[in-house]
Amino acid sequence: MTYCYMKKLTCFRCGEEICFDPNKKAESGKSIPLDPITNEPHNCSRSKFTPRKSLGDHVMEQEERDRETIRRIKYD
Repeated sequence: MTYCYMKKLTCFRCGEEICFDPNKKAESGKSIPLDPITNEPHNCSRSKFTPRKSLGDHVMEQEERDRETIRRIKYD
């Protein structure tokens, strides 16, 4: 596990403490603000952006759709 730099920064929208890890960047190459405790992307309560779903969420949704398709085929 990598930890973000411990320079104290605050989110300009909500005022919560954030940090940056040079190894965690968006697809565009921009740094992602992180929660210093969890080292996960900062979930700003005052942001107008909705966070993207993780790959794991997409995989789970696809598996659920596959199961539903199998159920329909099985019982039709």
